[in-house]
Parts: sequence; C-alpha cells; structure tokens
Amino acid sequence: MIIDGHYHYMPAVSDEAAQRLVKYVLHQAEILGIEADTGDLIEQIKTKWADPAGEHLIRAMDEGGIDVTVAVTVDHLSRMSREMTDKGNRMLHEVAQKFPDRVIDLAGLDPRRPEAVDMAKYYLEDLGMRGIKYHPDHGYNPAGPESYKVLEVLAKCNGVLLTHTSPLAPPARNGLAEAGLLADLAVDFPEITVIGAHMNYFNWRPWAALAAVQPTLYGDLAMWDNLAYKNYGLFCRELRTILDFLGPHKVLLGSDGPIHTLLKPIKTWVDIIRNLPEEAPDGISFTRAEVDLILGGNAMRILNIG
Repeated sequence: MIIDGHYHYMPAVSDEAAQRLVKYVLHQAEILGIEADTGDLIEQIKTKWADPAGEHLIRAMDEGGIDVTVAVTVDHLSRMSREMTDKGNRMLHEVAQKFPDRVIDLAGLDPRRPEAVDMAKYYLEDLGMRGIKYHPDHGYNPAGPESYKVLEVLAKCNGVLLTHTSPLAPPARNGLAEAGLLADLAVDFPEITVIGAHMNYFNWRPWAALAAVQPTLYGDLAMWDNLAYKNYGLFCRELRTILDFLGPHKVLLGSDGPIHTLLKPIKTWVDIIRNLPEEAPDGISFTRAEVDLILGGNAMRILNIG
C-alpha cells in the first residue's frame, strides 16, 4: 500500500493566496532549473489547487498510484477568520467521508485562537476527524501553553499531530518550527503520535536525535523531493544516514502536494523511493523492506490503516 502522509487540501484559492503561493513554486523551479511562467503557474494554482469536492486529489492519487492520502488544512490566525477555518475543515471532513478508504483528515488549527479548545473538540469529537495540523512558524510554540490546551483534547481522542518543522521564507518565524521544540510532547502527551513534517529538512539531525529515543515521534519526506531531483546521490546519502540512525520505522512518504507536485507529478517522487534498492549509487544500499515501510508500512501502523 502506498500512503501519502502529507497533502494540503484547499477548498478554494483566492487571488491573494495564489500570488503568495506562486513565489514558493517559482523558488522550487529555480532550484530544479525549470523555466516557469508566473502567469501560467498562477492560473494552474487557481484551477488545480482549489478542490472543494476532492476530485483533483482522487484523480492525482489514481494517476500516481497512491492508495491513501493524509490530507490537511492550514489555519492562520492573522489571515483567516474562525468561520473560514471551520468551513475548510468541515469541507475536508466531507471529502474524507466521501472517500473513506482513501482520505484521512487532519484539521488545521492555530492554537492561539481564543476558541481553539472548543474548535478542537468540534473537529475531533463531533466530526470525528483524525487529528490536528500545526504550522508553528506562523508564530506560536507547539509546546507552549496555548498549544497544550489543544493537545489535551487531542490526547483524549488518541489523535495524530502533524506539525511543521523546517525553515520557510519570511514571514515564517522559523525558530518556532525547530524540531527540538517537540521534545516535551513525548513526555507530557505520550498518547499522541507526533509527525514532524519534513523532518526538519536539511537540519534533520535535531529531529532524528529525538525520534531515535522518543517512541511517538515520526517524520515525513515532504519537500525532500527537491533534493532528490537536484542531487540524487546526496539525497540517497542523507536518507541512508537517517535510516542508519533510527532504523526504517520512523520515516513516512509525504508529497506536500499539490504544492510540490505542480512541477513534477507525485508518481515521479514515488518512483524515486520505490526504485532506491535498484538505483541508489554505488556504496549506498536500501532494502525492499525498508522502502516498503517508507512508502506505506509505517503509516499503516501508526494510523491504524488496513
């Protein structure tokens, strides 16, 4: 089974959001040496990423050979009203109900909201969503007092926390997205499965140091496709070192789609992981068992799929 552990569901994309998001895609294109037209990318973002019924998602999953996707929304206190956040999370949940064997829903929630605890109860207890998505680089500590009030609700529901780790361009407050800030969660909330999105990316060692000793901390490979496309050998060396430190049971496939799948389809990324045993450079080896765990086995276990 192939499971994408990190996908951004977007019920709508405003002009302002498209202008903001295209900058990230253009940066990817520059890294990969791909010529890209800003106007064309904006049009694709507005038409392909806005997916209220989840139809684009399911089509992309079928084309890429993805069996199950963990889909999330993103909440941002300074950009979104509570009504906008509630609507987006409800719509994601409707997609998950429409495709119960294909989509797992995690609700985006900014814990700084005065109503965050009530919102968490609504998403997790009333709707039955599977967990919470954090973006602490928006300006909050994932282990701060506001977050802990939300995590108390999540712990009671045995939910999953997918929380962003890794630097992003300004205005991201990257000090709040450091994996080290997750250290206390395993102590104070051992019931919660925590997935450090992107594994702190290039600065993966702080995440790995925790994941090696904390049984509830995992990570996904979202964003790592850029490195694999740009420098396959370096990607293989880094991933091999991570697996040597941790064993193969802590790393999940993630696409960061549709953002990271606009320039290259998810099938390309899945095939890179799938073909590691045959195509890794001389001196670097991966077993089929390791790859199968990354592609889906680990997610099946921690998300109780199948």
